[in-house]
Amino acid sequence: MRLSRITTLVSVVVYATALTQKGFHSVGEPPGAWSPGLYFLFVGPLSVLYGVFEWLGNPVLFAAWIFPLARKNKIALPLALLATALIAAFLFRQTIVASEAPTYAKMTGYAAGYWLWLSSAIIAILASAIGLINKMPRYTV
Repeated sequence: MRLSRITTLVSVVVYATALTQKGFHSVGEPPGAWSPGLYFLFVGPLSVLYGVFEWLGNPVLFAAWIFPLARKNKIALPLALLATALIAAFLFRQTIVASEAPTYAKMTGYAAGYWLWLSSAIIAILASAIGLINKMPRYTV
C-alpha cells in the first residue's frame, strides 16, 4: 500500500478516536458532563443554521480522504487545507450553541477531541502532499 494511502488511513483513525472524546469545555457544565464528538458530528448540521460554520470542516475532510484513495491528490490537498482552516477557526469561537432555543454557553477550553479532530485534518494535508510528491517525475543525474 502506498504511503499516501496509509497516511490517509491514519487520519481516518485519528478522526474516529476524536469522535469518542470530549471536544471542548463550557461554563456551567456539571462536573463529568460531556458529549463525545460523535454526538456533535450528528447534531452539527443544525449548528450551521446558527452560524457555526466550523462544522463544515467535517464533510470537506471526508472529501479530502476520498480523493487520495482515488489518487486525485491535486484535488485532495486544497480540500484538506480548507478543512484544516475551518477546524482551526473553531479556536476563535467564544460561545457555542447549547440548546435548540438557541441558548449559548461560553467556551472555556478545548479538550482532546478537538485537538484530535484538528490533527486528523493536518494529517490529511500530509497524505495529499505525499501523494503529490510521489507523482512527481524522478530525474537521475
